[in-house]
Amino acid sequence: MDNKLVVVIMGQNCEKFIEMCLDSVKNADVIIFCEGWSKNIKKDNTINILHSRGFHYVNTRMNGIKNNEIWEPKWIIKNEWNPEDKAMNGKQRNFYLQYLKEHYSDDWCLALDADELVEDLLKIKKFIQTAEPGLYNVKMRHFIGDLGHEDATRPVHVVPCRLFKISEAKRYPLHSHPILEGELKGACLDTTIWHLGHLPITYLDYILQRYKQHVNDSIIHTPEFLKAWYYAHIFGEYPTRKINPVELPKQLLERYALDKDEFYFQVRGLEVKHFIDVYNYKQYFNLGKNIHGIKDIIFIGDGLGVRTLPAKMMELDVLGTDISKYAIEHSFCRDCMIQDDIVNTKLNEQAKLVVCYDILEHLNYEDLDKALSNISKLGFNFVFSIPFEGDPNLEADNTHIIKESKEWWVEKLSQYFKIKDAPNNWLFHEQLLIGEKK
Repeated sequence: MDNKLVVVIMGQNCEKFIEMCLDSVKNADVIIFCEGWSKNIKKDNTINILHSRGFHYVNTRMNGIKNNEIWEPKWIIKNEWNPEDKAMNGKQRNFYLQYLKEHYSDDWCLALDADELVEDLLKIKKFIQTAEPGLYNVKMRHFIGDLGHEDATRPVHVVPCRLFKISEAKRYPLHSHPILEGELKGACLDTTIWHLGHLPITYLDYILQRYKQHVNDSIIHTPEFLKAWYYAHIFGEYPTRKINPVELPKQLLERYALDKDEFYFQVRGLEVKHFIDVYNYKQYFNLGKNIHGIKDIIFIGDGLGVRTLPAKMMELDVLGTDISKYAIEHSFCRDCMIQDDIVNTKLNEQAKLVVCYDILEHLNYEDLDKALSNISKLGFNFVFSIPFEGDPNLEADNTHIIKESKEWWVEKLSQYFKIKDAPNNWLFHEQLLIGEKK
């Protein structure tokens, strides 16, 4: 073959992938690893792996290559990566492109990231023998999560301008996902670049290790069972069921920057029933007379403001609260909502009606009396919605803590309020209690 292929691999701290990547391009005429190690980043074993495969830093063996006296197949070039620089990806690619232009301008290049491998490099080497000089897209497939699933957002993925005649390449733009500039001639679909970056390699290696261990020493499971167990894991077919994100422990939520309130309130949006509830409150308690210094309604724990907004739209003087910062920041009526914890409330308001809709069951037992005492000081009339024992909604939400009978709740609330049942024409009246200030 007359046209030679240079493979350039860009990466740092990529020991999980680099051996697979290197194996897939071993038939290249030249392989260049563009190292981006920084003094601010701890090194892994990547460079040792490269050295063990015959790679050398350019500055230790430059004689000859400048004068084309030798064809050295394996080089490491280094340009320190600055993780704070948003244009660093483009700068790093321009660094290796400049090196390619200085030493291999008449040749072709396939650019890879270290977490990628080529299915059949010989097909690319064959392609460039007849391809018109220019830039070419290459087919790519992205593993997602395991070896049995891939990105299906489009029927065929291509990665832009990864294969190019070096003399025809211009430059990379200076941003985080730069595409090489130059004349695009078409696509090389003869083979595939497989992207491994979304594979949990450490987990898959662990499953393989456990499989080999159990095959050797298990006296409980048969080899056939163990092989099925292994395949089910690595191909993503092991029986699972979805976990509600709000059930995840605090440590995992913090580690992976997850706000459980975002998931909790996704299914707690505005519904017609909220307008009906507020209308019933307005009629029953004769609200809307504008008594100076006294609000019509205070909603305790109203989430995104699902009842606060209807009350505002009905021209009531209303205040909504919720303990969740997320709920307040994403409220339907931020001007009427404040963040507050009823157990340690900072409210200094009075209202004709205080509504606690599906709130009290979320409290800890030891905080309930303090919360009820605080609530009793805020108003003159009260509405409590509580899923009692026997209500399926009580077990449907894993954030419910207090799970007691209606009789238990009536006795507890009666320590602070005069309690009676809600009117039968109210929605969900079977879980509602009305209180009056003692």
